Amino acid sequence: MNNQNTYYNPVKKVKTADIIVHEIWNMILNGQLKPGDKLPNEKELMQNFQVSKGTLREALQLLESYGHITRKRGPNGGPVILDIVPDNGINLISKFLQIEKYSLDELITARLFIEPQIAFAAAENIDSKGIKQLKEKLARHEKDYIAKSCSRCGWEFYLLLAELSKNKILLVIEKILIRLLINIEFSLGISDLESVDDQKEYDKKIYTGQKEVAEAVINNEPEKARQSMIKLRNSWAEQILKISHQGGIKRTGNTSSIL
Repeated sequence: MNNQNTYYNPVKKVKTADIIVHEIWNMILNGQLKPGDKLPNEKELMQNFQVSKGTLREALQLLESYGHITRKRGPNGGPVILDIVPDNGINLISKFLQIEKYSLDELITARLFIEPQIAFAAAENIDSKGIKQLKEKLARHEKDYIAKSCSRCGWEFYLLLAELSKNKILLVIEKILIRLLINIEFSLGISDLESVDDQKEYDKKIYTGQKEVAEAVINNEPEKARQSMIKLRNSWAEQILKISHQGGIKRTGNTSSIL
């Protein structure tokens, strides 16, 4: 007798380009591909994955938008692996947490605890060199946002703040959080999903929110920096929970920003 109350999860359609992204991402995580390694040429990759040129280029564009590869031009050019979060110890910890199956709620809570304190410490300890670095990072962020209504510089911003906090333990914790965030990003972004209508508006919130945090840090206003980061983290939490309940992340143009 069939149980009419049984709930069956719908089978999600997966794009071939997303499968390639996932394969290359796993090779990076497992250490098969290291920062600075050059991927095979386009023809060889097409043969290896048994895909068309268009599908391969879509996958490479996604990897580039996530900030995991860069594509060098010229006769000796091609896709090159970037240094995502380089520490081997960070990889080991993040893999352990993956095995333990950490939840999205746990990541949200951890970021809300840690990152406001990082912003506070950065505002207390920032010097002229740090101000220059932060302004340069924001300029890159703004350039990306104006060009594509999104930015690949999101996670780099948080790591820089952690460096500016002058607290090595906070920096290590932030690297772990960013690694786990990237894992979440891929797990939510792998399927070929319907668009999220307000994703572009959310990208704008992230961009303006980071600017508010940076302004407070540059002006040596620790409490304002902490409050601005809390506001940014709450906005992120609200949106990523909405995305996860809908089943995935909208990709707008060249990237999907959930930072």
